[in-house]
Amino acid sequence: MHKHPHHWRRSLSLIPRSGTRLSSNIGLNGLAQACPLITNIILTPYLIGVLGPDGFGIWSLLFVLIATLTTLDGGVGASLTRFYAVHAARDDRVGSTRLLIGSLCVFLVAGLVITSVALAFAPAVVSRLHMAPSLRMQTTDMLGWLGPLVTLALASDSAEALLQANGRFLSLANITVASSAIYVVGVVLFTQSGDPFIALVPVTAARYLVILLGGLFAAARHLRLERPLLPAKPVRREFFHYATRMQASSLTSFFNGELDAFVIGALLPIRYVGIYAAGYQVASALRSLPLYAFPPILTRMTEAYARGGMDGAVGAFQALQSRWLPAVFGYGAVATAAASFGVQIWLGPHYLLGGLVAAVLMAGYSVHVGLTGMRTCFVRAVGQPGLETRYSVVTMVLNMILTVPLALLFGMVGVVSATAAALILASLYFMRLCRRLAGLREDSLPRQWFATISVAALLTVTGEIFVAATPWRGMLGLGMAGIPALLGLGVLCGRTVRRGLAPLAAYYGSHNDHI
Repeated sequence: MHKHPHHWRRSLSLIPRSGTRLSSNIGLNGLAQACPLITNIILTPYLIGVLGPDGFGIWSLLFVLIATLTTLDGGVGASLTRFYAVHAARDDRVGSTRLLIGSLCVFLVAGLVITSVALAFAPAVVSRLHMAPSLRMQTTDMLGWLGPLVTLALASDSAEALLQANGRFLSLANITVASSAIYVVGVVLFTQSGDPFIALVPVTAARYLVILLGGLFAAARHLRLERPLLPAKPVRREFFHYATRMQASSLTSFFNGELDAFVIGALLPIRYVGIYAAGYQVASALRSLPLYAFPPILTRMTEAYARGGMDGAVGAFQALQSRWLPAVFGYGAVATAAASFGVQIWLGPHYLLGGLVAAVLMAGYSVHVGLTGMRTCFVRAVGQPGLETRYSVVTMVLNMILTVPLALLFGMVGVVSATAAALILASLYFMRLCRRLAGLREDSLPRQWFATISVAALLTVTGEIFVAATPWRGMLGLGMAGIPALLGLGVLCGRTVRRGLAPLAAYYGSHNDHI
């Protein structure tokens, strides 16, 4: 237990002060992370038209498998940013290079294993899915490329982590924008003739390859090759000890997203996977906006811990969390209201159920991100991922217990309701764990918060109802659906969003540097 809860104020002088840079890094990282999400949203109506509802369900299932297998990588990918940041703080370019080579070796072996398993079991898996016989051969062929795609996805994540840890967020944004542009052009050009499924595989591979090669080129000055090429045994032991706990934590993502798609695919026709994917895609995109602040904050909090110990990390948390919570909760209420209408406005009335999926998930995500966001950065920065592991296991168990009965009672909505409930309950448990570790506590929410958020949510719902009554659909409709959400956020901006986001940079700025 941290025994001097007020001593963190004296540690602020130990923390590097560069508020403007942190603010810009958050924006650039947000651009980098938003590009793939925006690209997928733009292409979804086009892919549904080219592939058909069942074909889009199959393509969505392939992406679910890629996301699942990149999550189940032994925790290596989730641990890289933290360890790259430690090497960067020490200007240890040789250590960063060895970590990069080691991670690529692990990912290559993982890809070979996945390829072998996919080739052996793909026909049996496809035979159990509810789809037209004409689609089974195409699905089997696509699964044969699963291993190479997963390897490239993991390798590109390693290159991204290297750039984030060294503060190269402008380079990361440029590379991600370029890869997304190449992906859009490739999808449109190569799906016009022949088998669109076959064309989508190399285009997806090219997207990952651009990020990998571009990232390595941009990070070259932070690397230095020396023998031995792999990290020393003590370093490997420390990394995999950390990664093992991060893997257990990463299972939360699997059981809170990808597993839902598998359950729906097993119980319902394959087109429902596409409906779920549309709602999940919107909810994930909206959820991701606050998360864009994490890599810069984690890098800086790790540096604060390296220089100021536990007091430095606690000081960072206390300064940020009191503003983070109302900002995320306010944003989440508006985003939930917008998500419930956004999917059907975007894709048409046949995707009404997808809008309900997005709203339920977004409600759970908002509470989860608000309560656990800064705490996740804190426990990772101080080298205590075991706490994150414990609450992640609780999330997984709760989700498993709730999913089957709620799915049988309420179908797809029951599946995502189980996910949302598990996230909220486990977040409360994580708060308790962090309080025991370092005395981390919440400040009370602003007095006018509830009234402000109610007005913002009501304004958003009213505007979305109006947009839904118009003939606007597709990307035009989705853009129009964003206007009521912006108005709702405008209501929050004075008391919630502005007060919540300003300290993210002001905390690290000079005493006279305020946003």
